[in-house]
Amino acid sequence: MGLMGASFALALKKARPDVTLVGSDPNPLVVRKALEREIVSSANTDLTVVAMADLVFVGAPINALRQVFAGLAALGTAPLVTDMAGTKAAVEEWAAAEGLDFVGGHPMCGKEVSGIDHADASMYQGAPWVLTRDEPRLSELVEAVGANPVVLDAITHDRLVAGVSHAAFLLSVGYVLALSGRKDWPEASRLAAGGFRDMSRLAAGEPDLYAGVVRTNRQNIVEMLDAVTAELARLRRHIEADDPRLIELFEEARAVRERWAKGS
Repeated sequence: MGLMGASFALALKKARPDVTLVGSDPNPLVVRKALEREIVSSANTDLTVVAMADLVFVGAPINALRQVFAGLAALGTAPLVTDMAGTKAAVEEWAAAEGLDFVGGHPMCGKEVSGIDHADASMYQGAPWVLTRDEPRLSELVEAVGANPVVLDAITHDRLVAGVSHAAFLLSVGYVLALSGRKDWPEASRLAAGGFRDMSRLAAGEPDLYAGVVRTNRQNIVEMLDAVTAELARLRRHIEADDPRLIELFEEARAVRERWAKGS
């Protein structure tokens, strides 16, 4: 019941008051907060409370999923299980190994902060929510919280998000490290404003979460970083040569961004 799980519970409670929500979190403080704030009607630090569920949304980080799946399998019940992790192929393999009835899920939204204290019922509004199987019971709840279900197989999902999500985080990290490693960073940091704030935002994400993402999508991410490196090299060549065609690359990128913004 961290950021993603608690936000989903809050949104679903508001949209579907007929649905009974229960929760589990290994942190007893989180369990207490969830009950005190009435985010769920029942909660515990183990998975016993989950035994009564028809649907299970797992909001745990990738690095914890195998342990959670093993715990769910040990309950001996057979609910439909989905997750919220940033990669899907490896996660589906882990779920299959435990014999779970599993549909991979990935809501394309989030915040740089984490934890139940930052839970936000509006976070899923308008967000694409990938499901690796067309499952009406899940799609209904996804739509109830304002998200848009998108059915994609796990392999395609991992390839696409390597570009639109994972590489963006790594570029943000690389940018921050390049700047902070310069001798003049103390002086430059005093001038950092909107541009730095926008480019560095993703680097403020939870390190453990992204470590799991990178570990389970290495090949796709490396291919995407190679593509970005090639474009940076092209920009560098234009700049070094004082090539007037540099502005054409700027215009092309702006046009792509504007088309995406109009269609999103």
